[in-house]
Amino acid sequence: MKVVNKLLVVLHNVYSVQRVVELAKVVYGLGFNTLIVSRAHGAAAQSGVPEAQKIALRKSKNFFYVSDLADVIEIFNPALLLLFVPKDYAEEKFDIARVVSLLRKGEVIALVFGGAEPGLSKKELEMGKPTYIEGVEEDIGSTGLAAIALYMLRRASKE
Repeated sequence: MKVVNKLLVVLHNVYSVQRVVELAKVVYGLGFNTLIVSRAHGAAAQSGVPEAQKIALRKSKNFFYVSDLADVIEIFNPALLLLFVPKDYAEEKFDIARVVSLLRKGEVIALVFGGAEPGLSKKELEMGKPTYIEGVEEDIGSTGLAAIALYMLRRASKE
């Protein structure tokens, strides 16, 4: 089973049109199939979501927009929900081998990236596993974290 079919990339709580569009380009450009935006505000909801949906349609990829992170859990029922945060707020290091193994077994895995500063709330962090990427010393933003995590997964899965 291709790992790209069971991986969900989630951008949560976003205000920026550019952040939505950039993340769509990263997700689809690295060959992954599904981007979910949850809780978009203002211009991100009015312009960013439609633009990302257009990118997904052009590339025959999946794009979903839901009102909150709880909806992602309810609708997609991921076996593992990893919330990417700076190391100081994380519980564990991003374990690529574990994620690839679960994906190959057909499990749905969600990678969640905060779309606004300061990131994810304490309540949101309790919904999954706060995770950091080893070697990323500073806050590089959601697009940077997503690009690194997805590239690492792509290389580890060799697909």
